[in-house]
Amino acid sequence: MIGRTLLPALALALLAGCGYDATPPERAPDPAAAGAAPAAPAESTPAPAAQPLLVREDPGHLADASGAALYFLEGNRDGRRCDDACEQVWPPVTSDVPNPSAGPGVDASAVGTLQGGDGRNHVTYGGEPLYRYAGDRGARTTTGDDVEDEWGRWRLVTLGEGQ
Repeated sequence: MIGRTLLPALALALLAGCGYDATPPERAPDPAAAGAAPAAPAESTPAPAAQPLLVREDPGHLADASGAALYFLEGNRDGRRCDDACEQVWPPVTSDVPNPSAGPGVDASAVGTLQGGDGRNHVTYGGEPLYRYAGDRGARTTTGDDVEDEWGRWRLVTLGEGQ
């Protein structure tokens, strides 16, 4: 008799211990049911890249938006003296647009572009193609000024009082 009573009680205890929860899991609200407009489909064309912003850094030199100092190569107004090997050391400042913007303290009329042999718009200032120096270590570093190498003499782009 004990076996008949014990067996059903034991089965009930085992079933209770399984922890079955009959409550359905919560779901995110349906936007259509709530009257919200469905999400717009993703754009298939990428957004245009931001224009490089040329800014004035203290004590009065030209920099890009990240604060990297900008240089020009003497005698390189056409942009042809700095070849692929040169661009590894002196990466050119390029733009996706032909009229890059200038920040406060920079003469916007002096900013332009020159189409490089690679088809990119090389940013110019005062007609000189602009470059960064790979040897600079962070913003506000100007170790590329007055460097002379196989491509020529490099100069930091300095800005006067009014520009």
